[in-house]
Amino acid sequence: MLVWLSLDTWLISLLSIGYLLLLFVVAYWGQKENNKHWLSRPWVYSLSLGVSCTSWAFYGTVGQAATTGAWLAPIYIGSILCLVLAWPMLLRILRITKQQNLTSIADFIACRYDRSPSIAAIVTLVALLGTIPYIALQLRAISKSFDLLTGSYQSGISTTFIVTLVLIIFSILFGARQAAINKQNQGLVLAIAFSSIIKLFALTAIGIFATFFVFDGVADLFAQSQRSVETHPINTSYFAVSQALLGMITIFILPQQYHMLMIENHQENELRSARYLYPLYLIAINIFVLPIALAGQQLFPGGNVSADTYVITIPLFFQQAWLGGLAYIGGLAAATSMVIVATIVLSTMVTTEIITPLLLHYNNFVRKEKTQLSHMLLNMRRIAIALLLLLAFTFERIINQQNHLATIGLLSFVLLSQLAPLVIGALYWRKATKNAALTGLIVGSIIWLYTLLLPSLLPNSPWLSNGLFNISWLKPYELFGINSLDHISHGLLFSLLANSLCFIIISLISHRSVSEKLQAELYIYKQQGSYEQNLSSKDLYHLLQRFINNDAAEVFLHEHAKQLTSTKAAETLIDYTRLQLSSVLGSASTNMVMKAVTTQQTMPLQDVVNIVDEANKLFHFNRELLQASVENIEQGISVVDADMRVVAWNKRYIDLLCYPPNIVSVGKPVAELIRFNADRGIILTNQNDISTHEKEDDFINRRIEHMRQGNNHYFQREMPNGIVLEIRGQAMPGGGFVSTFSDITTHIEAAKALQQANEHLEQRVTERTIELSKAKAEAEAANTSKTKFLAAASHDLMQPFNALSLFTNMLNKKVQGSDLTELASNIQHSLSAAESLLADLVEISRLDNSSEKIDVHCFSIDDLLAPLGKEFTLLSQQSGLRFNYVKSTCVVNTDQRLLRRIVQNFLSNALNYCPQENKQGKVLLGVKHQQNNFVIEVWDNGPGINQADQETIFKEFERLAQTQDKSGLGLGLAICDRIAKLLNVDISVKSTLGKGSCFSVTLPRSNVNLAPKKVIENNSSNTMTSEFLDLPILLVDNDAIMLKAIQTQLEEWGCKVLAAKDENTLTSLLIKHDFTPKIVISDYHLDNDENGVDLIQKTVSTQRWSIPCIICSADPSEQVREHTNSAQFYFMRKPIKALALKKLMKQLLNSD
Repeated sequence: MLVWLSLDTWLISLLSIGYLLLLFVVAYWGQKENNKHWLSRPWVYSLSLGVSCTSWAFYGTVGQAATTGAWLAPIYIGSILCLVLAWPMLLRILRITKQQNLTSIADFIACRYDRSPSIAAIVTLVALLGTIPYIALQLRAISKSFDLLTGSYQSGISTTFIVTLVLIIFSILFGARQAAINKQNQGLVLAIAFSSIIKLFALTAIGIFATFFVFDGVADLFAQSQRSVETHPINTSYFAVSQALLGMITIFILPQQYHMLMIENHQENELRSARYLYPLYLIAINIFVLPIALAGQQLFPGGNVSADTYVITIPLFFQQAWLGGLAYIGGLAAATSMVIVATIVLSTMVTTEIITPLLLHYNNFVRKEKTQLSHMLLNMRRIAIALLLLLAFTFERIINQQNHLATIGLLSFVLLSQLAPLVIGALYWRKATKNAALTGLIVGSIIWLYTLLLPSLLPNSPWLSNGLFNISWLKPYELFGINSLDHISHGLLFSLLANSLCFIIISLISHRSVSEKLQAELYIYKQQGSYEQNLSSKDLYHLLQRFINNDAAEVFLHEHAKQLTSTKAAETLIDYTRLQLSSVLGSASTNMVMKAVTTQQTMPLQDVVNIVDEANKLFHFNRELLQASVENIEQGISVVDADMRVVAWNKRYIDLLCYPPNIVSVGKPVAELIRFNADRGIILTNQNDISTHEKEDDFINRRIEHMRQGNNHYFQREMPNGIVLEIRGQAMPGGGFVSTFSDITTHIEAAKALQQANEHLEQRVTERTIELSKAKAEAEAANTSKTKFLAAASHDLMQPFNALSLFTNMLNKKVQGSDLTELASNIQHSLSAAESLLADLVEISRLDNSSEKIDVHCFSIDDLLAPLGKEFTLLSQQSGLRFNYVKSTCVVNTDQRLLRRIVQNFLSNALNYCPQENKQGKVLLGVKHQQNNFVIEVWDNGPGINQADQETIFKEFERLAQTQDKSGLGLGLAICDRIAKLLNVDISVKSTLGKGSCFSVTLPRSNVNLAPKKVIENNSSNTMTSEFLDLPILLVDNDAIMLKAIQTQLEEWGCKVLAAKDENTLTSLLIKHDFTPKIVISDYHLDNDENGVDLIQKTVSTQRWSIPCIICSADPSEQVREHTNSAQFYFMRKPIKALALKKLMKQLLNSD
C-alpha cells in the first residue's frame, strides 16, 4: 500500500488564491508607463510565448514519456522546427497582421478571403470547439492536482467548479477592462512571462530532486530503469510524426499562441530573438521530463499511480511538503496562463466575429443603442468569458475520466490544425478562394468530429466497432480499413487530407471575385513596390495607352520620357504613371496593373484586363447606387452643364420649387426655368418690380452670365406656400453648375423666435440693471446712515454712561465702610456690564462696516502685554484669582491697538469664567516661541469647552450653556475673530472639559531690533492728590452731566477746574478769569457741529499756550482719531475711567 503526505485543504486554497493575486499584481505593475521598458526586452516576449506550455507540458508530457520513452515530446520538436526553419513564414504573418491591423487568427483568415464574415464566424466556431477541450484539460489538471495534494483522491465537482469560478472572476478582471480589442496588453505579456519562469523553476526543482536526491544521478536512474523497461507501442513512429506535425502547425494556429506571437509583438526584432530563445525554453522545460517519468515508474511499479501525476506524487511520497506545494504552483501557473489568455482571445473572437455582425445586421437596434454599444460589447465579452469557462467545465464533466491529459490536448490540436491549409494557402497560393476555404474547413471539422470527438464522448457506442450504418470501412478509428495508425494520427491524417483536397479542388474550379484578387495581392507579395524595379519607359507608355488613351501616352512621351527605352525607368516617370492610372482605375487596381507587366510576376495581362472590366461593372453599379442615394436625400439638387442646360436633378428639387409635371427635362435651358420662376413671383427681376419684358430679359442674361463665369451664389427665397428655401450654387471645374435647395423654414422660424427671446432678454437685463443700481444706491445710503448712527450712538449713548461711571466711582469712594458700600459696588458692576455690552455692539458694527483702519508698525510685545498684565493683576486680586504674566522680548509688526483688543478679550473671558468655588482660579498670560512665529496664549483652569462648541464660540451671540448666568451678549470672541482676519493672523482655542482652556493668537516673528526705551523714574508717592493740588485744568464738554461728573472728579483730586460747555462760554470765562491751565480736557463732539480739536487749537493759538491737550470721545471712527493725532493731542476713549485719566495726567505732567 502506497502512503504519501497530504496537505491542508485551506492551505492549498490560500496558496492558489495567493498565486492568482500575485499574477494580477505583476500584470498591474507591467501596465504602468514607467515599467514598460521591461517589455521592450526580447526575452520577456520569448518567455510570454511559453503560454503554449500548459498543464499538458507540466503533467501530460511526463505521462507520455513514461509510455514512449521519448526525452523530448515530438510536439515540441515540431514547434522548434517551425520556429527555426519556417521563420520567414511567421515573419510574413507578422507583417500582414501589423499592416492590416488584424486582431485574431479568425480576422487574419477572413481578411485574406474577401473579408468574409461567414469565414470569420466558422473559424471562430472551430477555434471555440478546439479550445474548449483544451481548457477542460487545464481544469482537470488543476482539480486533480489539488485533490492529490490534499489527499481527497477524487475529482469531485466541487473542486473543479470552484477553480472555474475563480478563473472566471480573474479573467474578467484581467482581460475585459476596456472596450478596445486590438490594443496591446503590456501587463498580460509580463504576467505570462512570469508564469513561464514559475513553471520552469518548479519542473526543474522536481527533476533535480527525483534525479539527484531520490536516485544517485542520471546514470543510476537509467541503469535501474533498463532492468524494468516496458514495451513501447509498435506504431510509436506514426504517433511521433503526427505530434511533430501538430507542433509545427499549432505554433501559429492556436488562438492564444497567435495572439502572443503576433498581436503582442512590438517589433520584428523580437520575433527574430524568439526564433532561438523560445526553442531554448522548450528544451529547458523538457530536460527533466524523462528522468521524472523513469523515477515514477521505478517508485510506483504496476501502474497503480497515473504517470500524469508523477510530478506531484514523487514529492508527496517522500514527505516533501514544500516541493509538493511548488509542484502544485507550477501546474497552476501552466494551466491558468493558458486559460486566461485563451478565454480572453476567444471572448474577443466571439464578440467581434459573431455577436457584432449580428448586431450590425439589425440597423434599427444599432441606431437605438449607438451611445451604449461599446459598453454593451464589453459586457458581452465578460459574459462570453464566463460562458466559455462554464462550457469547458461541462465538457470536463462529460469526457471520459480515464483519458490521459495528453490525449485531451492532442484532441484539441487536431481540430485547430484544420486552419493550417487556409493560412498556408492565404500566404502562398493566389488562386485560393473564399468558397474553397469555407468548404475545406467545414469538411475537415466534420471528419475530426466523427473520428475523434464523438468516440471520446461516446466510448461505448456500437457504431465505434461496427461502423456507421454497420459499414465496416466507416469505423471512426479505421476509415477505409486503415488500422495501422493510432487514433490521433488516424484522425489527423483523414481530416487534413479531406480539408486540403476540398480546398484545392474548389479553388481550381471556382472563380475569384475582384476583391478576392486584390486581397490575395496584399498577402502574397512580400514587398510592396518591388515590382517597380523592372518597369521601363516603354512599359509605362503602353500602360497609359491601354488604360487611358493615346493622348495621355503621347503627353508622357513628349513631355516626360522624351524617348522610349527598355531599361529601368526613372522614379519620377513611375510616379507620374501611377498618378495618371490611379485617377482612372483607382490605387488598388493600378498596383495590380503595374504588377502585371513586370516580368517577375506571373499574372497575365488578360487577367488584369478582366479585373478592370469587373471594376467597370462595379463602377456602373456604384453610379446607380449614388443615383438612388441622391434621390433619397433631404436636399433638392440640380446640375447644369457648361451650356447652361439642365442635365440632372432629383425629385426633391421638383417638390421644393413646386414645378408642374414635365416642365423640367434633360437639356432644358436654365433661362426658361428662371423666367418661369420670375413669372410666378418667386424671383424679382428688380427691386422696383419692373414688369417690362425687355428689362426681365436683361436680368436673366446677367444671371446666366454670372453662372458662366463660375461665380458661386447664395440666396434665400420665400415660396408662395410659405416655405423658405436656401439656394447654394457651386461652379464645377469643367464648366457647369451644381445647385442645392434646402428647406430652412424651421430654421428661420427658430431664428426669429431666438431673436425675439434675445430682445426680451435684453429688456429684462436692462430693467434688472436699473433695479440693481437702485438697490446698490439704497444699500450705500443705508450704510452711510448706519455709520452716522454708530457715530451718534457711540457719542450720545456713551455720554450718560461715562458720567454715571465717574459719579459711581466717586460715590463708591465716599461710602467706603458704610452700609451703602455693597449697593454702590453693585451699581458700579452693573454699569460696567452695560458699558461693555454697548461697546461690543458698537465695535462689531464698526468692524462689519469695514471702517477700521490698520496702523501696522513694529513694537515690542512686552509693551502691549505688560500694561495688560498690571491691569488684570489688579482685577484678578479683586476677583480672588491668581494671575501670572511671563515676560517676552519678541518684536512684532502689526496693529498694536487691535492686537491689544484681542488679548484683552481673551483675558476678560478667562477672568469671567474661571472657577471660584471648588478650586483656586488661575490665569496665565505668556508667549510661546516657534521657528518663524510666536504665539500669545491665555490659559485658564475654568470649566472647559466641549469639542463641538469650539467652532461656534467665535460666532455672534453664541454663548455656552454653562455660562448663561454670566453677563454679556457673546460678542467678545466674534470681535476677536474679525480683528484677526483684519490683521491676517490666526486665533485658535484648545480646551478640555473640567481642566480649562487656552486661547491663542499666532503672529509672524519680526527681525527688527528696536532701540531701548528710556525709563522714567517715578518718585512720587502712592497718593497723587499732592501732585494735582491746585492744578489748573480747562474742561470743555457740551453735555452738562458729563461736564459736572468730570469736574467733580478733578476737584476731588485737588484740581482747580474751569468748566465750559461751548466756545462762547469758554471765551467769556477766560475774559472774566485770569486762568492759565496746565492741561486741557475736551470732548470732541460739541454743539452746532463744532468739535473740541478745532476749538482747543483756536484757543491755544489765541492765548499762546503751550500745554498738553486730552480729547475724549465715544465715537470709534478713525476720522476722530486722525483729527486728534494731526493736532498732536492725546485721545482717550469714553467711558473715561478715573484711574486711566489719572495715569494719563500724571504722564503729561512728568513729560513737561
